[in-house]
Amino acid sequence: MENQKMKEKRKYSVPAIENAMEILKLLSRNRFRESTVTEIANALSLNPATCYRILQSLEEFSMVRYLENKKRYTLGPYLVVLGERAKEHLDYLSIIMPYLEKLTRETGMTSILVNKIGEDKVAIVAKVEASDFGVSVSVGRHFSITDGSFGMCFLAPLDQQQREYFLKQKKGLKTFSVEEVKTIERDMEFIRENGYSITYGEYIKGLGGIAAPIFSGENTVEMSIELICFTSQFDKEDLHLKGILVKRAAEDISNRIRNLS
Repeated sequence: MENQKMKEKRKYSVPAIENAMEILKLLSRNRFRESTVTEIANALSLNPATCYRILQSLEEFSMVRYLENKKRYTLGPYLVVLGERAKEHLDYLSIIMPYLEKLTRETGMTSILVNKIGEDKVAIVAKVEASDFGVSVSVGRHFSITDGSFGMCFLAPLDQQQREYFLKQKKGLKTFSVEEVKTIERDMEFIRENGYSITYGEYIKGLGGIAAPIFSGENTVEMSIELICFTSQFDKEDLHLKGILVKRAAEDISNRIRNLS
């Protein structure tokens, strides 16, 4: 039933807007930060003529720039304006940033805020990097809802059928065997009971993560916070102590955000 609802939701999509957003997201990636029309069209499986028309429209609004000397497109300056305006209007960022700063200060780990984007993607929207031997991350980087400890926080409140739907899409950093899906189901119970999730090199070799969900409603998770570390710095059991800190911060943030509405 849930899968059918997801498919029905797609009927109301607007292709031109979706394609424009995909182009902007593509150009936000380092690999495609300066790209030709052909490179963009091929990467997104778009008709080159359609891709060119969308780029022309985005250029008119300064959302992309055309580099005449290189014959390539890149992100435009008006996106900076929109980003600054968004930060001014997103009250929750002013609430959450001090928690990220405190977590990084107390643990020596990089802390991030991850926000759900659409039905199956998430993005890093804020960070506080550790000064000494910390993991470096990029704000704006997108992931699948099935990636990492932060992804598990988004999956935990869903029912099993919904989780399996996303896990079978194979859009994330890794694909999952039948046994791994069963393990994830057991992990879901741990997350719901303990309030945090831990990964230890399963998604990106050498990296560990401790994440906790931020609830905007009784059972609605739109954001999660995470601490990221090198697995060479900490044993896995050490991360559970950090998990309690992240959980407490996430619970406090959740309560304060609910009070905003």
